Amino acid sequence: MKNSFFRFLALIIVCFAAFSFQSCKDNKDDKYTVWTDTGTYAEFQQAFQADLQDGYYVRIEITNDEWKEIAKNLDNEGKHRWDEETIKKWLISNGFGESEARKESSWFAVVDHGLLATRTGNLVYLILK
Repeated sequence: MKNSFFRFLALIIVCFAAFSFQSCKDNKDDKYTVWTDTGTYAEFQQAFQADLQDGYYVRIEITNDEWKEIAKNLDNEGKHRWDEETIKKWLISNGFGESEARKESSWFAVVDHGLLATRTGNLVYLILK
C-alpha cells in the first residue's frame, strides 16, 4: 500500500513538473508588431505635453481604450514584426545601455501595449507596441 501511494505521488509530481516546464517556455521566438519613429524634442513636447531630459527615457503602458484611439492613426510606416532580441538591439542602438535594454525589451514582450521614448540631444526615438 505504501509503495503504490509513493508511486502515485511521484507520478503527480512528474506531471506537475512537466506542465510547469512547458509554461516556463522561452518566448524568444515570439514576434511582436511594433512601430518605430524619430522626431525632434520640440515635436515630442508638443505631442505629449511632457519634458524628457537628454539621455533619459520614459516608459508608458497604454490601456486598451487608449490603444484603440492610437491605432486609428497608425499605418505601415515604421511598422515591424520583431522578436524580443531585435527590440533589445534597437533600444541599444538608440541610447539604451545593455541592462536597461534587456529590462525594457522584456517589459515590451509582456505588456499588451506600451511606448518607450528616449532622448539623445534634440532627437527623440520612439518604439510603440
